[in-house]
Amino acid sequence: MTVADIFDAMPYAQHLGIELTDADEGYARGVLELGEEHSSVPGRVVAHGGVVHSLADHVGGAAIISLVHKPTPTIDIRIDHLSPATDDLVAEAEVVRNGGDVATVDITVEDVTGQSVATARGVYKTGGGDGGSAWVDGGEEFPTGP
Repeated sequence: MTVADIFDAMPYAQHLGIELTDADEGYARGVLELGEEHSSVPGRVVAHGGVVHSLADHVGGAAIISLVHKPTPTIDIRIDHLSPATDDLVAEAEVVRNGGDVATVDITVEDVTGQSVATARGVYKTGGGDGGSAWVDGGEEFPTGP
């Protein structure tokens, strides 16, 4: 299962319009074209904080998936919002530690002009349990295609 297969199967990422542009060897990059549907301000495009958080979380997860090749649920994510997002967004993530059962990822979010929007640190579940993945329920794997 590739990172793109896993990422493309996530309905929420598709709903938001997150596009994964790179994911390899513990690094990932994703973009989001900001639109009115992402806004928290009537009549203007100013991204809701949840949109920025979701972008960071998805791209952080993609970075670790590029190493472990299976879905990795988020254990915790801490985010600092640095400025309002009013333009298309770019998130980059890098794995800083891939342990036995958890991984830690640093994530930055900027707009397309290079303005810092947020920084985050995510912790993702990578192992433990029965050796399966987060997409296994009762021994049956959830579908990974549209």
